[in-house]
Amino acid sequence: MSEETGREESLSRGKKVGFIALVVAVIVLLFLLVLNFTTGEGGNEAEQGSQSGSAVDTSAGKNPEAKGDAFVDESGAQEHEFETAPGQFHGFAAMSVGIDGQYAAVDPVQVTDRGVLLPPHDVTRLGWYSASAVPGDAGNVGSSVITGHVNYQGQGTGYAEKFTRLQLNQEFTVVIDGEERVFRVTEKPYRLPKGGDFPDVVNDTDGTNRLVLITCGGKFIGGALGYEDNIITVAEPVGAPVPPEAPLV
Repeated sequence: MSEETGREESLSRGKKVGFIALVVAVIVLLFLLVLNFTTGEGGNEAEQGSQSGSAVDTSAGKNPEAKGDAFVDESGAQEHEFETAPGQFHGFAAMSVGIDGQYAAVDPVQVTDRGVLLPPHDVTRLGWYSASAVPGDAGNVGSSVITGHVNYQGQGTGYAEKFTRLQLNQEFTVVIDGEERVFRVTEKPYRLPKGGDFPDVVNDTDGTNRLVLITCGGKFIGGALGYEDNIITVAEPVGAPVPPEAPLV
């Protein structure tokens, strides 16, 4: 086995371990969040968790609890500020998302020391989970995850609110260092209660690339949870790049 092949296998194993750790840590944290909220007990910011960085479901949007109307309650806005864990771009310098001709810069983010994936506090920006695949990459690279705040006190509506209005088969773009990669919505936005399992698509590390967009929605309940649901949208690349040919031996 070549040194390069060994490095690729090591990175693949590292991504799988990272996704499994993310799932376990966030499910435990969300259980504590729900417990604190229902009993009225407080906690510090780090213990209260994410506003919109965690997804819930069992598989492929077929959970019987799924709610198809991906609305956002306008009675309140999220107000708990948390510290985002910065990630890194690997092999490129910049990313943005374009929906209906409007673009948002995307920052690389990682999970916090408590296992929570948080989007940038600035609602005009989005966060790409940098342990997931680069959106639109060819081959069996697995899924890409991008998240953002639907709104925030003092900032108003977030760019991620656009996720909630995407339609089936609607196209949008992800721009990587100036290269536009087109995606088509294959699972329109749906709501699932916070505190459940992650969709299989979020944790996929070896299938063909799909892009998972995550934000908050449903009824506004305040506190650390903000909204009672997560809104999940799944898209697939249109005309995905062709993998480079293997060098001749």
